[in-house]
Order: sequence, then structure tokens, then C-alpha cells
Amino acid sequence: MKWGGKSYLKFLAFIVLLSLLIIFSYKFVSTPSSVDSHTEYAYVPNGRSDNLSVINTTTNEIEYSVDVGADPEGVAITPDGTKVYVTNGFLNNVSVINTATNQVIAKVPVGRNPIGIAVSPDGKEVYVANEHTNNVSVIDTATDKVKYYLNVQTNPFGVAVTPNGEKVYVANLGSGTVSVIDTTTCSVLEPINVGPNPYGVAVNKNGTKVYVTHSDSNEISIIDATMKNESIEKIYIGNVTESVEMSPHGVVVSPDGTKVYVANHKKRIKGISDTPRGTVSVIDTASDSVIANVTVDKCPCGISVNKDGTKVYVVNSESNTVSVIDTATNSVITNVPVGNRSSSLGQFIGSPPQVPEHNAIREFISSIIESINRIYNKINEAINGVQGYILGILTFFSKRILSFFGKILSDSISPSIKKRLEPIVSKKLEPLLNKIFKKK
Repeated sequence: MKWGGKSYLKFLAFIVLLSLLIIFSYKFVSTPSSVDSHTEYAYVPNGRSDNLSVINTTTNEIEYSVDVGADPEGVAITPDGTKVYVTNGFLNNVSVINTATNQVIAKVPVGRNPIGIAVSPDGKEVYVANEHTNNVSVIDTATDKVKYYLNVQTNPFGVAVTPNGEKVYVANLGSGTVSVIDTTTCSVLEPINVGPNPYGVAVNKNGTKVYVTHSDSNEISIIDATMKNESIEKIYIGNVTESVEMSPHGVVVSPDGTKVYVANHKKRIKGISDTPRGTVSVIDTASDSVIANVTVDKCPCGISVNKDGTKVYVVNSESNTVSVIDTATNSVITNVPVGNRSSSLGQFIGSPPQVPEHNAIREFISSIIESINRIYNKINEAINGVQGYILGILTFFSKRILSFFGKILSDSISPSIKKRLEPIVSKKLEPLLNKIFKKK
């Protein structure tokens, strides 16, 4: 082999790639999770990365990355933890993931721009809110096909099912109402008028109260489901000023029913380019009053709670992180970096009965791409914070250049890199990796 020749350079490049692969994939291959039936995962869709970041809620680390479809946003997990359903807004379908393999096993065509999604308590049906067709698709989980469609009102968004499975509540963003589906008769009842821009919806453990957030406001509606006319109560989660609005998005009720957690998206401050950090309001259900506000990262939208109620996970769409809140202290434990434009509308935490094996090659490639995305986001965030008239002009152009390349990276380059590199890297390095890690 000639020093300095092409063969030597190829060999050197191969050694460098191999070293990086071993470093990045070591934790995936050599230290697989010791997961039992109590382990939960948070499945976080990344709208611009077109994948799911799967977080182990015990370690608060990403253990898997699953490619789904274009613009994933809503998530629902079957009660037995065997399947995850993800809405893909751009593709007008729902990806079905087998949690034992973390592979997409079906893509179910639904209405246009599916957003919110929820699973019935018996795991037999999935309800999908189709924003642009003003209806709800009902998927049979046995066949993963749509059984029928139910017309609701304008721009359905959030979806929640009562614990007994008899009713489904759908927040209609464009009509200021909540539609009620009677699952025993497969019919839509009279809508409930709640006010402008209902977004997220959650039901307490007894099915007696329904909590509805209103984006572009600081209000939450509480529906008393025990009343014949389902009376409405309003509570306020913060003060609205001319420049900043709380804009509550996601909402979740604690397993014991004593607390409600609301992700306040917030808005940009007029005259300042940077986006303020969001908050999570903690509501005491006994008094229906806010008892705490926890500061998280920017633009929190999706929110979910683990099964014992000790931790709340908040997905921050502009920071591309998941904030983990300790419910005992109402403080943030950590912020987990995820993919680009993360979302998670729905209950996105569940316990798979079987833990999938890690694919070191795929996860290595994904980790590199996600690292590049994070660098891009950090640069973009720094530019957002620059103030002043002259620098503002530079920011205007710089942001668009970065946004252009970021869009190419997440929408075009990332899938292409994964598709092309995985078989090549696998063929060259997998036999060697197997030998290395079998010895460990």
C-alpha cells in the first residue's frame, strides 16, 4: 500500500469511519436496556425530521429513532403497549409501529391533515381528527383499516376518550366547539360551545370533567360531563398582555386525577426577535385553580404524564427538546434533545411488552444527522437572539438561508443519507462490529 496513494486514503477514511461508528454505537450495542414491564417510553414525533425519538423514561435518554412519515404530530399508544399510532399530516395517513421491532408495519389512509389521535381503553379502536376534512376516522386496530368516518365541526384538533370508552371528545379549533361522539351508537351528539380556538382536550379518570385548552388565549374550559347540558366553567392560567399570550396547547390529567398539567405555548414578544420560554401550569382539580407555573423550553405543545404520576414530559417545538418535570417539586429535572420541530399531541407515553433490539448502524447514522440538526438549531437560536436594526437585517437573511438548508437537511438529505448509507455501512462494518461486541 503506497503511503499517500488513493488506496491508503480510502483505508484511512475507512478506519476513521469505523472508529466513529464504534464510539457512537457502543452504548447501543454493548449496553442494551434491562427493561421490565414497568419501563415506559416517550414516543416523540419530530415534524421536520420525519421520525420518532423514543425516550426511556427511566434514564431520560433517547434509545431509538424510528422513521415514520412526513410531518408526524399526533401520537397514541395501545393500552397493551404493542402498537404506536402516529398521524402524518403531509401524507394524510397514520403510521402504525410495532413496538417489539420499532418498525412501521402499516400506513392507514385517513382524511386530510390528520392531527389529534386517541385509542379506546380496550385498544380496539383509534380515533383520528382530520383537520381539513372536518371529520374523525375510526381505525380498527385488528385490521389497521378505517371502519368509518364521523363528521364533526370545523378543524378538529385534539381528541380524548373517556375511561369507560363510551364517549370521545373532539376539540374543533375553527368552530369554537367540542364534538361528542357516542361510541355505543357510532353517532355524533350535539356539539358543546366552549369559545374560540379549542386545541387540546383531556378527560379525568372518572369521566366527569373534560378539560379544553384555547390557543391564542389564557383560558381553559372545564366541561362538567355529569350535567345534562354539560355546563362550562372557565379558568385562567395567566395574565394576557398586549405582547405575550399564554396560548395553552396540550393538556393532561394526572393518573390520580388530582392535577391537570397545561403546556403554554406562548408567543413572540413584539419588537424582540427571540421567542420567550414557555410554561406548564399546574391546576389543582379540587379547587380548579392554578397552584404553580413551571418554566420550560420554547413553545411547549405536547404534554404527557407517566403512569405513576411522578414525571411530566413536555415537548418543546421550537427548542427541539423534551422537558422532564418532577411533579413532587414542580421543577424541571432535565431537557432531552430530540429531533427537528418536535410535537406530540396526545398521550405519548406507554410501556411496550417487549423491548426491540438496537440497530447500531441505523442509530449511528441517525445520531450523526440529529447532531447536525442540533448544530443548525443552535446557530438559528443564536441568530434569533441578536438584536438591533442592522443585525436585524442580517438576521432576516441569515435565518432564511439557514431555514432553507435546514429544510433540505431534514426533508431531503436525512432520508436519502439513511437509505443509501445503511446498506453500505452494514455490509462493510457489521461483520466486524459483531465480532467486536460479541467479545464484550
